[in-house]
This record gives sequence, C-alpha cells and structure tokens, in this order.
Amino acid sequence: MSKANTADPLFIGEHRGLDFLNSIIRPKSGTVDWLTSESTMLNWFQQSGLATADELAPLRQNPKGLEQAIAEVSEFRERFRDFITTVGGQPQAVMGHPIVDEINQILKDTVQVLQVEEMAQAPKPNQVPYELRYRPQLRDATDLLPRVAAVCAQLICEADFRYIKNCEGPDCSLYFLDVSKSHKRRWCSMDLCGNRAKAATYRNR
Repeated sequence: MSKANTADPLFIGEHRGLDFLNSIIRPKSGTVDWLTSESTMLNWFQQSGLATADELAPLRQNPKGLEQAIAEVSEFRERFRDFITTVGGQPQAVMGHPIVDEINQILKDTVQVLQVEEMAQAPKPNQVPYELRYRPQLRDATDLLPRVAAVCAQLICEADFRYIKNCEGPDCSLYFLDVSKSHKRRWCSMDLCGNRAKAATYRNR
C-alpha cells in the first residue's frame, strides 16, 4: 500500500541528497511517500529547502507538467537509492557508476544560477552560516528533477561514503550520513528507531 502523508516529512539524513531518499518510508503499516501528489511534492521541495515558496507559487497556480515530474523524480529517487545501497561504505565503488552519467545528463541542459544560501549543516564556531552554491533555475515542472539531481551530485562529491548508513531498525528504510565524532550512530533518530530498540532490549531481559 502506498499513500501520501499530510504529516511533516523527515529530515534526518544530514544531507539533502539523503533526505531526498527519505522522502519515502516503508513502515509495517504501509509505505508513506511525500512525492505521490502535486501538493505533497511541492510541500516537500519547500520544506527540504530545495525550492522557495516564491519559486513554487507558479506551479501551485498552474500545475502543468507536475504529474510527469512526480513520475520522473520518483523513478530517479529509486535509481539513486540503488546506487547508495551499492556504494554505501565503499567510496571506490562510486567511480564509473552509471548514476554519475545520468546526473550529468540531467544537469547538462539546465540554467544554473549562483546563490548565497544558508548552510544545510550547522556552521563551525565563528563561521558565517552561508555558502555559495549553483542552483538550477526553477522555471517550470521540468526543473524539479535537476534540483534533486544537483543535491545528489553534491552528496557524491562531498560525502565520505564510509559513513553513509541505513538505519539499523529492522523495518526502517531511512538513510543518514554519520557525522558524529565517533561515527557510531546506528539509528535514524533516537525518537524513532532508537527508543524502539531500547524498549525491545528491555522487554527481552
């Protein structure tokens, strides 16, 4: 069973590329997907920081092409998931992977604009919390795919793939970049799978 969810999506991946994968979760009660309808997808783009309310306003007023965009973004998400599943923990496996060529092809014909943006991660002490990024212009629904492809490209170029992990929760599909000092993070969130694991351990004593 697949359904859209009116609840807020989860942003626990420590990178927007992994938050993109986490726009769908698969709990026991059924799949929850924030990219299955025009309204939930546009809300996800806004809440993730991949588009502003002003950028999305024309698409909300005239949703032409959004149905096709949903299909393209969702299909790319699953191909990128296959890539992350394959190369997670293995940096050398990234080189030559077909997803790199696909991302380059998606970005090839986009119009890029240089933007000053708030940092996705908390800045270091005394660091200005902004960074300079190229962002594909959002002119119509066809430009939604390049937005997610761009953050996936950033993940490939910036992340230490040794620390890209799938939550250890038995029914959890969420990914995260382990940025902890010890690199021993196991759960997507202590409020979710972490507390469940603790409760299960307590019951089994």
